[in-house]
Amino acid sequence: MPSDSIAGFLDHAKTNRVLFPDQVEQLMRQPDLPQSDLASLCAYLLEKGVLTRFQSDAIREGRGHDLSFGSYPVIDEIGPCPGGTAYRALHPSLRTPVVLRRFSADAFRPTDSGTDVANRARATGTIPHPHLLPLLDAGVFQGQAYAVLDQPTDAADLGSLLKEVGGAMPGFLAAEYGWAVASALRAVHERGGWHGEVRPGLLVVGPLTVKKNADGTTKCRPAPNATVQLAETGLIPLRGPAAADLPAADVLAYLPPERVDGTSSDPRGDIYGLGASLYQLLAGRPPHIADTPAGLLDKVRSAEPDPLSQVRPDVPAVLATFIMRMLAKRPENRPQTALEVEAALAPFCRPGILPTAPQPGIPMAAPVSVVTNVPVFAQAVPVAVPLAPPEPDGWGVNPNAFADAQAKSTSDTTQKRRRGLTQKEKSRAKIWIVVGLCLHLTATGMLLAACLGGCISFDSSDPTSTKPDNNKPAPKPVPKQERKKTDP
Repeated sequence: MPSDSIAGFLDHAKTNRVLFPDQVEQLMRQPDLPQSDLASLCAYLLEKGVLTRFQSDAIREGRGHDLSFGSYPVIDEIGPCPGGTAYRALHPSLRTPVVLRRFSADAFRPTDSGTDVANRARATGTIPHPHLLPLLDAGVFQGQAYAVLDQPTDAADLGSLLKEVGGAMPGFLAAEYGWAVASALRAVHERGGWHGEVRPGLLVVGPLTVKKNADGTTKCRPAPNATVQLAETGLIPLRGPAAADLPAADVLAYLPPERVDGTSSDPRGDIYGLGASLYQLLAGRPPHIADTPAGLLDKVRSAEPDPLSQVRPDVPAVLATFIMRMLAKRPENRPQTALEVEAALAPFCRPGILPTAPQPGIPMAAPVSVVTNVPVFAQAVPVAVPLAPPEPDGWGVNPNAFADAQAKSTSDTTQKRRRGLTQKEKSRAKIWIVVGLCLHLTATGMLLAACLGGCISFDSSDPTSTKPDNNKPAPKPVPKQERKKTDP
């Protein structure tokens, strides 16, 4: 029921675990706490950051059930999200901030349901992987599906960064981001699932650095050690043909052609979305641009994008050709696995960025709907190599870092091949030479002493001598006839 008094308001706050008893006692000891007017008390609590407007209004209006959902204390309402409403909440035990999504029962009909989304989220969204944005929980509470996500604070999606930073990113950085996303997709695909909507707006990059401009404004860009994570894994609903639903342009531009007039979704559609995202990162624009949704649909359906080699001539031809292959209209003409994408992008990443040990694949025979155990992927987190100072308005990296790193790697290899002896090794070699010479002289001296002392004699009278006797008569020749008789 609504609260009209200060005492009733505080009692409801304690009942709904918005305020704890010790907090209320501490508040009551504050000398400036308003104690006669509920509106003044709420304004005071809002100013001190004790409560949010959402919590205050819910208590006063008797909506205490909105302050907790599935044991998650709700702090504030963020706004609409795909299929429902998002809230700022707290972890039940850790009290760390999380994002709670409550899905509407009718949001996914007729092609999907909130329960199916929660089941897919549990199957693929909770896979431990360094390049997957963690999904902490998913399920159904009191007949309503929900999902709980870990919201990074020092990060931004690539769609926003592309607009803020401006310009295309260096080729090696796009390859590194693409490799990271491909490794995350491989983990999902090997679990029998797929993402369904790979696009820059769902690629979260962090940490960030903030640059202050001369006019006082600020601009965010990825830090030199920033990594990318794929968001919304398992939370993309199954939709009808894009031609009927007409999604937003920032979604439609990255959907595979088979989704324009059909509903088929498989891992090769994710490969197309990643290829379109890489095209955007390198070209500064998506593969297809149109003034109207219908025009964009037609281009995605049948038009070929401008060759990346013409848009970005500085990008290696092999890399540009492979990305264009990822954008093939027919799924069978694209790379068939995310592992193939990883292998193709790895040579264009900086030395030392990618894990050195190959990641084992996991065979997947059962459909995703029956999978219950989630494997732990022993994948190392990429470690950034030392970089030169970043460009003032760039993407947080030195544009020449790839060439510099390759040159350094080649130089180190050449130095290892041509490495000379160290001073310690030279001294050790001299000692062994002296020791060998001493042993040789000692052996020669002992042999000479033995000869002079009579221990060794070459006299023919010595029965032990092996010297041939020249005075011994030669053997008598055998007659020729006798030799014939004795011949076999």
